[in-house]
Amino acid sequence: MPKAPTARTLFINRMRREGRHSEWLRRYKEAKKDLEWKPASDKVMKEMGFVSSAIEREIYERFLKHGQHGIPEALEAVQDEKQTEELITIFGEYEFEDGDLPEDVAFVFHNLHRAKGEQHSWKVKPEDAPSSGSWNMLVWAANNQTKFFDKVLNEQLKSGRDKDDTTMKSTGESVEQIEKMLADLI
Repeated sequence: MPKAPTARTLFINRMRREGRHSEWLRRYKEAKKDLEWKPASDKVMKEMGFVSSAIEREIYERFLKHGQHGIPEALEAVQDEKQTEELITIFGEYEFEDGDLPEDVAFVFHNLHRAKGEQHSWKVKPEDAPSSGSWNMLVWAANNQTKFFDKVLNEQLKSGRDKDDTTMKSTGESVEQIEKMLADLI
Protein backbone atom coordinates (compact mmCIF):
# COMPACT_ATOMS: atom_id res chain seq x y z
CA MET A 1 0.00 0.00 0.00
CA PRO A 2 1.52 3.36 -1.01
CA LYS A 3 2.19 5.96 1.67
CA ALA A 4 -0.07 9.00 1.82
CA PRO A 5 1.63 12.17 0.60
CA THR A 6 3.03 14.44 3.30
CA ALA A 7 1.52 17.84 3.96
CA ARG A 8 4.71 19.36 2.50
CA THR A 9 4.21 17.40 -0.74
CA LEU A 10 0.55 18.41 -0.89
CA PHE A 11 1.50 22.06 -0.37
CA ILE A 12 4.21 22.00 -3.06
CA ASN A 13 1.80 20.31 -5.48
CA ARG A 14 -0.77 23.03 -4.72
CA MET A 15 1.85 25.67 -5.46
CA ARG A 16 2.40 23.97 -8.86
CA ARG A 17 -1.35 23.91 -9.60
CA GLU A 18 -1.67 27.58 -8.67
CA GLY A 19 1.34 28.60 -10.75
CA ARG A 20 3.31 29.72 -7.68
CA HIS A 21 5.91 26.94 -7.56
CA SER A 22 8.70 29.08 -9.01
CA GLU A 23 8.03 31.71 -6.30
CA TRP A 24 8.09 29.00 -3.63
CA LEU A 25 11.33 27.59 -5.03
CA ARG A 26 12.97 31.03 -5.16
CA ARG A 27 12.00 31.79 -1.55
CA TYR A 28 13.05 28.32 -0.42
CA LYS A 29 16.52 28.66 -1.98
CA GLU A 30 16.90 32.05 -0.30
CA ALA A 31 15.81 30.72 3.11
CA LYS A 32 18.04 27.64 2.74
CA LYS A 33 21.11 29.88 2.77
CA ASP A 34 20.52 30.51 6.48
CA LEU A 35 18.56 27.43 7.57
CA GLU A 36 18.54 23.65 7.19
CA TRP A 37 16.16 22.28 4.54
CA LYS A 38 13.21 21.51 6.85
CA PRO A 39 13.10 24.83 8.78
CA ALA A 40 13.67 26.68 5.49
CA SER A 41 10.80 24.81 3.85
CA ASP A 42 8.53 25.33 6.88
CA LYS A 43 9.29 29.07 6.92
CA VAL A 44 8.50 29.54 3.23
CA MET A 45 5.39 27.37 3.43
CA LYS A 46 4.05 29.50 6.29
CA GLU A 47 4.82 32.72 4.40
CA MET A 48 2.96 31.43 1.36
CA GLY A 49 -0.22 30.33 3.11
CA PHE A 50 0.37 26.96 4.78
CA VAL A 51 -1.75 26.78 7.94
CA SER A 52 -1.78 23.15 9.01
CA SER A 53 -1.59 19.61 7.69
CA ALA A 54 -5.33 19.15 8.23
CA ILE A 55 -6.18 22.23 6.17
CA GLU A 56 -3.77 21.23 3.41
CA ARG A 57 -5.35 17.77 3.26
CA GLU A 58 -8.82 19.34 3.11
CA ILE A 59 -7.74 21.56 0.21
CA TYR A 60 -6.30 18.50 -1.54
CA GLU A 61 -9.50 16.51 -1.01
CA ARG A 62 -11.56 19.38 -2.40
CA PHE A 63 -9.23 19.51 -5.39
CA LEU A 64 -9.72 15.78 -6.00
CA LYS A 65 -13.49 16.09 -5.65
CA HIS A 66 -14.17 19.45 -7.36
CA GLY A 67 -11.00 20.32 -9.25
CA GLN A 68 -9.77 23.90 -8.97
CA HIS A 69 -13.35 25.10 -8.24
CA GLY A 70 -13.32 23.76 -4.67
CA ILE A 71 -10.03 25.40 -3.72
CA PRO A 72 -10.71 29.18 -3.70
CA GLU A 73 -13.47 28.95 -1.09
CA ALA A 74 -11.32 26.71 1.10
CA LEU A 75 -8.40 29.13 0.86
CA GLU A 76 -10.66 32.11 1.55
CA ALA A 77 -12.04 30.39 4.64
CA VAL A 78 -8.50 29.58 5.80
CA GLN A 79 -7.37 33.19 5.26
CA ASP A 80 -10.38 34.55 7.16
CA GLU A 81 -9.72 32.14 10.02
CA LYS A 82 -6.03 33.08 10.08
CA GLN A 83 -6.85 36.82 10.19
CA THR A 84 -9.37 36.23 12.94
CA GLU A 85 -6.86 34.23 14.97
CA GLU A 86 -4.32 37.05 14.59
CA LEU A 87 -6.87 39.62 15.77
CA ILE A 88 -7.94 37.39 18.66
CA THR A 89 -4.28 37.03 19.61
CA ILE A 90 -3.85 40.81 19.58
CA PHE A 91 -7.04 41.61 21.48
CA GLY A 92 -6.78 38.52 23.66
CA GLU A 93 -3.69 40.00 25.29
CA TYR A 94 -5.55 43.20 26.11
CA GLU A 95 -6.98 43.07 29.60
CA PHE A 96 -10.46 44.55 29.58
CA GLU A 97 -11.60 46.26 32.76
CA ASP A 98 -15.29 46.19 33.58
CA GLY A 99 -16.75 49.13 31.75
CA ASP A 100 -13.97 49.47 29.14
CA LEU A 101 -16.47 48.30 26.56
CA PRO A 102 -20.19 48.88 26.24
CA GLU A 103 -22.11 45.93 27.60
CA ASP A 104 -23.28 44.81 24.16
CA VAL A 105 -19.83 44.90 22.55
CA ALA A 106 -18.37 43.09 25.57
CA PHE A 107 -21.08 40.42 25.25
CA VAL A 108 -20.17 39.84 21.59
CA PHE A 109 -16.43 39.80 22.34
CA HIS A 110 -16.81 37.28 25.16
CA ASN A 111 -19.24 35.00 23.28
CA LEU A 112 -17.95 35.06 19.73
CA HIS A 113 -16.01 31.84 20.25
CA ARG A 114 -19.28 30.17 21.27
CA ALA A 115 -20.99 31.20 18.02
CA LYS A 116 -19.50 28.66 15.60
CA GLY A 117 -21.29 26.70 12.90
CA GLU A 118 -25.02 26.87 12.37
CA GLN A 119 -26.89 29.22 14.69
CA HIS A 120 -29.03 26.43 16.18
CA SER A 121 -25.84 24.68 17.38
CA TRP A 122 -24.28 27.73 19.04
CA LYS A 123 -23.32 27.46 22.71
CA VAL A 124 -24.92 30.83 23.38
CA LYS A 125 -28.64 31.62 23.11
CA PRO A 126 -30.60 34.85 22.53
CA GLU A 127 -31.78 34.85 26.15
CA ASP A 128 -28.11 35.06 27.27
CA ALA A 129 -27.74 38.44 25.57
CA PRO A 130 -28.25 41.64 27.58
CA SER A 131 -30.40 43.08 24.77
CA SER A 132 -31.77 42.15 21.36
CA GLY A 133 -29.26 44.60 19.87
CA SER A 134 -26.35 42.68 21.35
CA TRP A 135 -27.75 39.40 20.02
CA ASN A 136 -28.12 40.91 16.55
CA MET A 137 -24.54 42.20 16.77
CA LEU A 138 -23.35 38.69 17.72
CA VAL A 139 -25.18 37.18 14.74
CA TRP A 140 -23.52 39.74 12.45
CA ALA A 141 -20.08 39.35 14.09
CA ALA A 142 -20.18 35.55 13.80
CA ASN A 143 -20.17 35.99 10.02
CA ASN A 144 -17.89 39.06 10.01
CA GLN A 145 -15.35 38.41 12.75
CA THR A 146 -12.53 40.32 11.11
CA LYS A 147 -14.74 43.38 10.64
CA PHE A 148 -15.98 43.11 14.22
CA PHE A 149 -12.47 43.01 15.68
CA ASP A 150 -11.02 45.54 13.29
CA LYS A 151 -13.82 48.07 13.13
CA VAL A 152 -16.17 47.71 16.09
CA LEU A 153 -13.88 46.56 18.89
CA ASN A 154 -10.91 48.62 17.79
CA GLU A 155 -13.03 51.76 17.49
CA GLN A 156 -14.55 51.17 20.92
CA LEU A 157 -11.12 50.91 22.46
CA LYS A 158 -9.97 54.08 20.71
CA SER A 159 -13.05 56.17 21.41
CA GLY A 160 -13.16 55.82 25.20
CA ARG A 161 -16.93 55.98 24.98
CA ASP A 162 -18.91 57.60 27.76
CA LYS A 163 -19.16 55.12 30.64
CA ASP A 164 -22.87 55.86 31.20
CA ASP A 165 -23.76 54.70 27.69
CA THR A 166 -23.17 50.98 28.18
CA THR A 167 -25.98 49.30 26.27
CA MET A 168 -27.55 49.31 22.85
CA LYS A 169 -31.26 49.81 22.96
CA SER A 170 -33.36 47.66 20.69
CA THR A 171 -34.39 49.63 17.63
CA GLY A 172 -36.37 46.82 16.05
CA GLU A 173 -34.04 46.57 13.04
CA SER A 174 -33.35 43.17 11.57
CA VAL A 175 -29.90 41.63 11.31
CA GLU A 176 -29.83 42.55 7.61
CA GLN A 177 -30.61 46.21 8.37
CA ILE A 178 -27.89 46.29 11.04
CA GLU A 179 -25.41 44.70 8.63
CA LYS A 180 -26.23 47.36 6.05
CA MET A 181 -25.78 50.15 8.61
CA LEU A 182 -22.45 48.69 9.74
CA ALA A 183 -21.33 48.23 6.13
CA ASP A 184 -22.15 51.90 5.48
CA LEU A 185 -19.88 52.86 8.38
CA ILE A 186 -16.98 50.96 6.83
